[in-house]
Amino acid sequence: MTTQSLSLVTTSRFAIFSIVAVCFVLQVINSLPGINLNGLGIYPRSIQGLIGILCAPFLHGSWWHFASNMLPFAVLSWLICQYSVKRFYTVFVFTALVGGLLVWAFGRSNFHVGLSGVIYGLWGFILCYGVVRRSLKSIVIAVIVAILYSGFIWGVLPQRFHISFESHLFGALSGLFLGYKLAKADRQKGL
Repeated sequence: MTTQSLSLVTTSRFAIFSIVAVCFVLQVINSLPGINLNGLGIYPRSIQGLIGILCAPFLHGSWWHFASNMLPFAVLSWLICQYSVKRFYTVFVFTALVGGLLVWAFGRSNFHVGLSGVIYGLWGFILCYGVVRRSLKSIVIAVIVAILYSGFIWGVLPQRFHISFESHLFGALSGLFLGYKLAKADRQKGL
């Protein structure tokens, strides 16, 4: 393994682990008696709910909610890190902010928390980037994601009241948009 690829692996692990660690610490705090950090989630069309755009991805409603988000987050994040860690951070921040803003503008009047909006953003990015970019690497990564996470398509539809399909939908749409824009730009640059 070259020094450059070892550096990418180390940086990728740090990027992913640091987000998982923040979510874990906040879930521990949120589990303490008398503490409810989920009030810092996105509450649509309210001024105080705007803070949720920044906080919601790191907060979870339960340990089960936390655990169910971590594996797909780690896998999809690692796959995007195969392009670069900078690309991962770009997709993470863009889908968290744009997806969160859309949930704030159009979501149901309830607190929306969890990393799943970003997870759907990562998913949408990978699929769209692979289709539009059409490099061997991007196609292979998109096919892996399509096979592993084909069931995600149902998550953008309203199914259960306690699940924020709006976060899934707007996360996926923001990821698709960013995947399209960056793939077009990369094709023009010849990357």
